[in-house]
Amino acid sequence: MPEFKLKQLQYESDTWKRLLDFMMDENIHLKNRLSEILKDQFDKNLLEEVERFQSSFIKEDQLISILRNDIAELDKLLILEIFEDEFLRRKVDFKLKNLRINIKNAESQFGNLKLVFNDYLSENMKYG
Repeated sequence: MPEFKLKQLQYESDTWKRLLDFMMDENIHLKNRLSEILKDQFDKNLLEEVERFQSSFIKEDQLISILRNDIAELDKLLILEIFEDEFLRRKVDFKLKNLRINIKNAESQFGNLKLVFNDYLSENMKYG
């Protein structure tokens, strides 16, 4: 594989890792916010919806973990640098295509979850 392409793929992998780190940090903040809300004067009628958000945050953690593992697998293939093998080249291309789609979907899904959660809090939490 040409060195330029290999460097580009490694750059893309590093970019995804930083994105997933950010998403993990944001998810921690959301879970902490949820915990703060539950400690305050919380309307118990809203518990079912709050549990749904908690479940969504846990699913995000799981998705991020799966994507991290997929990126680690790609990194192992990139380290091999034996792309003269047509099978290995196809495997890398397939993994890249899937990762690009999955990362894009995960980022969009997580952004939507944050918006819905914040809208929910704004509409349902009592002030002062």
